[in-house]
Amino acid sequence: MSSEYAPFQSMATSRDTPNPLRPYYVPPSIGVHTEKAANTTVPGASSSRIGIGRSAQDLLSDLDYGGPLLDRDGPSVGEMAKKIVDQAIWKYTSVLLAQPFDVAKTILQVRLAEEEDFPQDTPARDRQSLRLDENLSHSEEESDSDSPSYFTPTRPANPRYDEGSPRRKRSRGRPSPPSRSESTTPVPSSSSQNSHKLRLRQADSILETLGSLWNISGATGLWKATNATFVYNVLIKALESWTRSMLSALANLPDPGALMGTPSDVVASAVGGVNITDSPSPLASLGVAVAAAAIAGVLLAPLDLVRTRLIITPTSLPPRATLQNLRSLPSLFVSPSLLPITLLHSILPPLLTTSTPLFLRSQLHIDPVTTPTLYSLSSFLSSTAELFLKLPLETVLRRAQVSTLRTQHTASYHRAVKTSTNGSARASSTATRYGLLDPELRTIVSPGPYKGVFGTVYGIVFEEGVRRSGVSSVMSTPVRKTGKEKKGQGISGLWRGWRVGMWGLCGVWLVSAANGGNGGGEF
Repeated sequence: MSSEYAPFQSMATSRDTPNPLRPYYVPPSIGVHTEKAANTTVPGASSSRIGIGRSAQDLLSDLDYGGPLLDRDGPSVGEMAKKIVDQAIWKYTSVLLAQPFDVAKTILQVRLAEEEDFPQDTPARDRQSLRLDENLSHSEEESDSDSPSYFTPTRPANPRYDEGSPRRKRSRGRPSPPSRSESTTPVPSSSSQNSHKLRLRQADSILETLGSLWNISGATGLWKATNATFVYNVLIKALESWTRSMLSALANLPDPGALMGTPSDVVASAVGGVNITDSPSPLASLGVAVAAAAIAGVLLAPLDLVRTRLIITPTSLPPRATLQNLRSLPSLFVSPSLLPITLLHSILPPLLTTSTPLFLRSQLHIDPVTTPTLYSLSSFLSSTAELFLKLPLETVLRRAQVSTLRTQHTASYHRAVKTSTNGSARASSTATRYGLLDPELRTIVSPGPYKGVFGTVYGIVFEEGVRRSGVSSVMSTPVRKTGKEKKGQGISGLWRGWRVGMWGLCGVWLVSAANGGNGGGEF
């Protein structure tokens, strides 16, 4: 009887012996073997720790213990810090090179396209007229009053300067009032009031804007808000990556933006577009990427507002530090009037750039591996479309930011005046420190009005300024023939500064093509 159940007894004592009733069953390789567990003894705490470690490695045998995350011989803390510093220096250098063009583009977007109230004479012409007047006065002084006049005037002398005229005799008895130049009361002239204004004749000239900034403010005018731009660019990338990772984890989706292995790469590197083509749910990953961009844009809207204020105000208007400007804001949350255009500016461009690789691969069958050249060209066209979609939204956003800044400045000014009338010296010093010197915010150009998203677009295209069609000029003569004038800037008024963006896109694409399209056509 016992011989009949011998196979079952041997099966119970050994896991490696196959069961005759289950010939295709393969015992699992994980877990602790019963024979080893029965034969092992626990001599001390050290052997128990080794056994637990080995059993954990057996239970989690599918993990790659030689990977970069669990490798003890990986990069040290010093190497990671050095990499972060190198990336920060590279990013700051990039901001320094692009900041003058970004400043000029922002000024053109904010500027009201109307005829400025500046005199048409240039400074060189003013100097020439001043020298001519000086020469005439010297020649009159040096001329001999007793010399005979060979050419007698045909008309009588001006009675205003005639000694024998009755008007002159009546004015001898009383002293004449002081002239405007001899008056002790300073009279502000139009030139002193507009000393910080830019002289711009063209509504879309980047080089003219750069030249005017250099003439008025020098190098500091070209590199305004450099630190604020650098901090904003770093924070927008880091916050967007972190928010995208969190939303992907909550939605049980892989993070398409986590392409780097170490935290230093994730924080310091500038990752380009997000690729969602390999995601198990591309539409859900697209929604996560767009939501992350919207959240990051709304949270950093006050910093972008400070950056715009530093650009459009003269360099002599305090404060000029980023932290002081943030403290001067009434709230660190986005203004309700800025929320719609901020969301549109943060959502639409990432939506286009993120969905383009999915459309190229699924609909047009353009892949970065099989057709790298065509994929790179398609990516360039996609970036161009993103640029021309982003510029109108950015123009409306800058107008809305300037309108918000002017409203906040006026409210702060009246509050400071009300406080200073009570005799508080601290309030007056605070008002001077935060630039509350005028009831209106000083700007280097006349800002355009903000009438909502669609109202501002309609005003730029059909109401603001005058555009001329068929303009022709003759270089040798001052005669200028103007064509038909139309009200508004037209569609081109929405894309001010597009040449700067195209220069950047073409440069980056040419560098990517020269490198042979490494990285799957990404640029």
